[in-house]
Amino acid sequence: MELLKKLKHGASPHIRTPRTTAQIMTEVLIALIFPAAGAIYFFGPKVILMIALGMGTSVLSEYLYQKWTYKKITIQDRSALVTGALLGLSLPVSAPWWSVVVGSVFAIVVVKQFGGGIGRNVFNPAVAARVMLKAFFSPWITNWVLPGPDAVSSATPLEYIGGGVTSVPDMVPGLRDLFFGFNLGGNVGETSKALILLGMLYLILRRIINPKIPVLYILTTTLLMGIFSSFNFEFMMSHALSGTLFFGATYMATDYSSGALTPEGKTVFAVGAGVLTALFRFFFTYPGGVGFAILIMNGLAPFIDQKFMPRIYGHKERPKVKWNRQ
Repeated sequence: MELLKKLKHGASPHIRTPRTTAQIMTEVLIALIFPAAGAIYFFGPKVILMIALGMGTSVLSEYLYQKWTYKKITIQDRSALVTGALLGLSLPVSAPWWSVVVGSVFAIVVVKQFGGGIGRNVFNPAVAARVMLKAFFSPWITNWVLPGPDAVSSATPLEYIGGGVTSVPDMVPGLRDLFFGFNLGGNVGETSKALILLGMLYLILRRIINPKIPVLYILTTTLLMGIFSSFNFEFMMSHALSGTLFFGATYMATDYSSGALTPEGKTVFAVGAGVLTALFRFFFTYPGGVGFAILIMNGLAPFIDQKFMPRIYGHKERPKVKWNRQ
């Protein structure tokens, strides 16, 4: 009887993992060091302020909201730090400081906490905040500048190869510059694809992300741009190495809370995001499309998982239950 009293019980499933949320978020923060270092190298010390402001505002917003609503304080899980760092790296160096603050508050309070908190938010907070800022605060956050002290305004490569174009104009930097991030205007953390790849490799080796999500996302987008351009190699690779594709596929599409959970669902999620990104870039005047593509797939993720939910042993059909992340 004494042993029964010591027995701990709770709601299923009873699955334990040696990793805590805080440890996983720490690994993501370590992986973000690679693009952050490149951003500081290319755009200067202001990037440090942008990242620090994003992280600080995100943590403070989460703490104050949970304090005022009498909820459990969860800032120790470090997920707010990841959101703030992602947002700080998702803006151009010319973005005003208040845009980082507004975006961080929106990401944490509106998207994450109103959605139920970590593990229950339908949409990726950093992606949603980024799209919101671009929709409502342009051109303040879309005034791209080239690296250097003179802050010379510049168009991004996607402005030249998006919207139905099937060839690469002379104004677009070469593939080498696109890969390493030389002489590119754009969001600070997305400049060097080489450094983002190092971050992706770190997360894969540490078993934090499923490699098929970023790989399938990038390959699907690149393949479709090849089909649209009759497999013009330079055009395909310019799209692959331009904009947010690598950054979004590595750090945003792989989010646990807002992505698909089932193995087949992860495949559908990644391919679907790639298809949407290619369609947004090619058929619409809005060239990027990564943010919208990820948000759309975030919204579809519950239905994708319900479709591919594993069949219970001994049953002929998958269980038909209302999908719930809680």
